[in-house]
Amino acid sequence: MLLSVFIALFALICVGLIFFVLLQVPKQAGLSASLASGGDLFGGRGVEGGLIRISSVLGGLFMLLALLINILSR
Repeated sequence: MLLSVFIALFALICVGLIFFVLLQVPKQAGLSASLASGGDLFGGRGVEGGLIRISSVLGGLFMLLALLINILSR
């Protein structure tokens, strides 16, 4: 039962991680894209800083759940 809950949560985190990574602006966007960014919406770096923070947290949860699923499946 607990394993199936972790697998369902793992799938949701995978979809969220893919979504937030694809929303990020590439580093090659140039100077004009960085000057036109928003203010302090998600932090000091605007929307991009928030997207980076969210994808970092989701990546950490991804790794943690992958380890937990591996341990519980034995």
